[in-house]
Amino acid sequence: MDATTARAAGLQQLTEQLSRALTPSDIGRLTATTAAALIGADACAAYGRRDGADVVESLHTHGWPGDVAPFARIPLHRGRPMSDAVLTGEPVWLEDAEQWRTRYPEMAHLGVSHGHEACACLPLRVEERDLGAVVFSFFRPRAFDPAEREFLATVASLCAQALDRARLYAAERDARATAERERDRMAFLAQASRLMEAPLSVEERLRQLADLAVTGIADWSAVHLVRGARVEQVAVAHLDPEKIEFVDRLERRYPRDPEARGGAVEVARTGIPVVLPEVPDELLAASAVDATHLELIRALGMRSAIVVPLLVRGRSLGALTLVHAESGRRFGEEDLTFVGQLAATAALALDNAALYEQQRLVARTLQTALLPSELPDVPGVECAGRYLPPDPDLTDVYVGGDLYDVHPDEERGRWALTVADVCGKGPQAAALTSLIRHTVHAEVRHGLRPAEVLRRVNAAMLRHHGEARARFATMAHAVMTPDPDGVSVTLVNGGHPPGLVLRPGAPRSGRAGGGTPPGDRVEWIDLPGTLVGVFADVDLPEIDIRLDPGDTLVLYTDGVTEARGPAGFFGPERLAAVVAGLAGRSADGLADGVLAAVSDFQRGRLRDDVAVLVVRAQP
Repeated sequence: MDATTARAAGLQQLTEQLSRALTPSDIGRLTATTAAALIGADACAAYGRRDGADVVESLHTHGWPGDVAPFARIPLHRGRPMSDAVLTGEPVWLEDAEQWRTRYPEMAHLGVSHGHEACACLPLRVEERDLGAVVFSFFRPRAFDPAEREFLATVASLCAQALDRARLYAAERDARATAERERDRMAFLAQASRLMEAPLSVEERLRQLADLAVTGIADWSAVHLVRGARVEQVAVAHLDPEKIEFVDRLERRYPRDPEARGGAVEVARTGIPVVLPEVPDELLAASAVDATHLELIRALGMRSAIVVPLLVRGRSLGALTLVHAESGRRFGEEDLTFVGQLAATAALALDNAALYEQQRLVARTLQTALLPSELPDVPGVECAGRYLPPDPDLTDVYVGGDLYDVHPDEERGRWALTVADVCGKGPQAAALTSLIRHTVHAEVRHGLRPAEVLRRVNAAMLRHHGEARARFATMAHAVMTPDPDGVSVTLVNGGHPPGLVLRPGAPRSGRAGGGTPPGDRVEWIDLPGTLVGVFADVDLPEIDIRLDPGDTLVLYTDGVTEARGPAGFFGPERLAAVVAGLAGRSADGLADGVLAAVSDFQRGRLRDDVAVLVVRAQP
């Protein structure tokens, strides 16, 4: 095998390994080991840069002897080879020790230490984003001819793209986790609100609230009520009944002083919350009667606590106490808002509508993050995407799993179209929707055909969900290439409802692939394909579609055709008639018309979320 062939094979292997790397540290390790070995470097270091910071941080180093800790964070200063590469975006080539001494005399003693001579510093950059740098070092002088420089730049580009993808994935994952945590908290508040509205006595409601709290947000919980001049504990909860009995025995042995200050009693009287990220032993000692009492209190293992007042119309009715113990978790100031809302629910018995509105806000925020804020401008093409959630009165508050997207493949002068519908709702569906969108974005940039993109999405879903086949998706995915005479579209369908093409004023109606024409203006795109996320082997044939000026492609989710109203299901025939009746409309007008027809059919009360994507070749 000659050097060129070996390098090509090595690049392919590196590309495959980088495509599976999920974290910047993984990518740094592959860069400093696999990539370095590929080019014969004796040592290598990969550094990352965060959002234009004035320092780079080590992702991985390999091949340098001794302590590399002092080089874990390196400030960026011009006049240093790696800094120059990062700040200018241009590689720095040092072919021998003499070039080190000539160009960087202050750094030469480091550059040629331990017998090193040649060095290549290449920036890790994607578009205009500076992501860091990679340094390859060699023991012997090395003349970097044009071919080798191009090869090293290719290696750096692969590593940069992988690093960019990993950071985007981490950002989406963190944002999704935050949104899902907030959504779960809103769901907990809604559950507490329903509990507080149950036909029970006040004390029984508060006991059940304490029991609810220890099922997910605390190890211990307690509720105190103000009764005249006294503050009384009315509920204590823990998942372990033996620990509750231990507290009962402790309180019988050491009865509480009703006039005592501090803790829940103080919060109930003053209305001022207290957050203890760490419960200090001094606080336990101050509340103990004697040494035995102190040891028994310590045995509870309280690590962190938060105490909030039960306020209504400016008056304190008591206090809610939450404690972390054996779980090892900690409360912080950031938890005060949530726990305060829980306490307000207990005090006010807030109605479901108010709490549901808060929950819907979180759900809408997460849903918005899963959809494009706006569609790109495509020369010669009108694009319109629409999404409608279900009516909140007809379903629980949740995040839907419908997705539409259009994003460019600028390198090849084309655009990718995606419409998907994830099975189920809620945070799990949102996570899967985000995975699909992220994977499609990542893979389209590689110039893959639509069927291969769906195969990559299918593989990603199987990796994330293993044998759990309850989560799957239907997808329609295409690439479109505009030209002066219209638009060429290559489409693949992964178990998704068939799209349709509107050709105004042309007697070319029919079903692509056979069937009975629904009208003289509309063509159905009958294209079979396997559901995504269920089977390892998927059958995903592609079809080529030509849109002449004025022709329109309509893709949608099953919330359109399976919409149920007084007259039964909306159905494909009604959809075809609606689309035909919208001939001549812009893409925006047609998308709005379809949504209006579906909404009117259900008398304005959607039972399922709906996504529509319309692409029209400009006349």
